[in-house]
Amino acid sequence: MSTPIQTNSVTTEASGQFEKEVEKTCSECDGRLENQQEETVCKECGLIEEISAVDHGPEWRAFSFEESQQKTRVGPPTDRSLHDGGLSTIISWSDKDARGNVLPAQKRRRMHRLRTWNHRSQTPDSKAKYRKQALGEIDRMGSALGLPKDVRETASDIFRQSHQTGIVVGRSIEAVAAAGLHIAAAIASLHRTLDEIAHVARVERTPIARTKRAINAEFNLALEPGQPSTFLERFGSELELQEKSIQKARKILDSASDEYLGSGASPVTIAASALYLGDRLTGGPSVTQKEVGDCCDIYDRVIQDHYPILEEFYKEVC
Repeated sequence: MSTPIQTNSVTTEASGQFEKEVEKTCSECDGRLENQQEETVCKECGLIEEISAVDHGPEWRAFSFEESQQKTRVGPPTDRSLHDGGLSTIISWSDKDARGNVLPAQKRRRMHRLRTWNHRSQTPDSKAKYRKQALGEIDRMGSALGLPKDVRETASDIFRQSHQTGIVVGRSIEAVAAAGLHIAAAIASLHRTLDEIAHVARVERTPIARTKRAINAEFNLALEPGQPSTFLERFGSELELQEKSIQKARKILDSASDEYLGSGASPVTIAASALYLGDRLTGGPSVTQKEVGDCCDIYDRVIQDHYPILEEFYKEVC
């Protein structure tokens, strides 16, 4: 999910207002207005009522299809995970020309100076430097956690809005970046635990949790904790369990009551207990409670407390 966006439904009143705006007449002669690309012009007297300061069209003209194809050019799409959208110029550090030849010493010094000024121009003030560092952290942590590009872009949008509203004041860059990534992963239903986030972040778990609560309160995000079933495939793959063991664990969770699943126990704990029990019921154990606990970053004693409860639910259904 992207950062909080307000949507407005189309109503009759709004439609009426739109019609009134369309039916505007010239302020000089009451003539009919016509939109001509970036200008609104009166058809009667030629008065320019409105003009757009941004021309979204090309800067070239073409008078045939062939000429248009020759002049058309495109570049890479904008990237919201970068502080400047990926639109800045990048000067290579190879110190070689287009043919692969090493540049002379004088030109190398000149290119080094140009790179320095190019780097400085990308972050003209402290806010831009702060934003660049934070978005770099989001990209690094997202890559380490195996999160896709769209999740990292959502986390970047969350950070930008947090920066604008002042949530970042008094908090470390790493904590805000990690909290935004945790929220973005939950929005995309690719839940990561706070311990997993803290493992790849340069900050402890507690500041991340506090920053996450502050962002949720500011933007009124109704994020629900991840269901235990969302962790089965990932942890089962890391434990190298057979597919039948993972499927058995899913059936075990389906047999559990909603009251137990919503009792306040960690979804990761319940998922780990279901995986351990599912492995036992399909000819295991091929993994021990300690191995499951180390993989899920929880104490093995917690699994020992929960898996008998899940076993009772499963026996009642079967």
